[in-house]
Amino acid sequence: MALVRATAEATGNDEYDVRVGIEWTGQQPLKIFTEYNGVDYDGFSTPLHRFTPVEVTVNAAEPNIDFHWDIHDLAQDCMNQGGISYLLAINPPERS
Repeated sequence: MALVRATAEATGNDEYDVRVGIEWTGQQPLKIFTEYNGVDYDGFSTPLHRFTPVEVTVNAAEPNIDFHWDIHDLAQDCMNQGGISYLLAINPPERS
């Protein structure tokens, strides 16, 4: 998303279609980990045989707080596929 923002600033374009995917070739299904009491934890994870790409259109010229929320929502959609419902690493500020 930082690349999207930098490209928007350099080109003057504002709307971008973003697609996030994971190609998994492991022997076992993919597990998405979270943190629980300071330790990596996969107890909430739903094993994935295939990750479905997440697609979103973002306005890279929007105010920082809105772009931060777009980043959060995209990451949350990716994590939700693996059964993780609470995103710990990206915490945008409250909207006023």
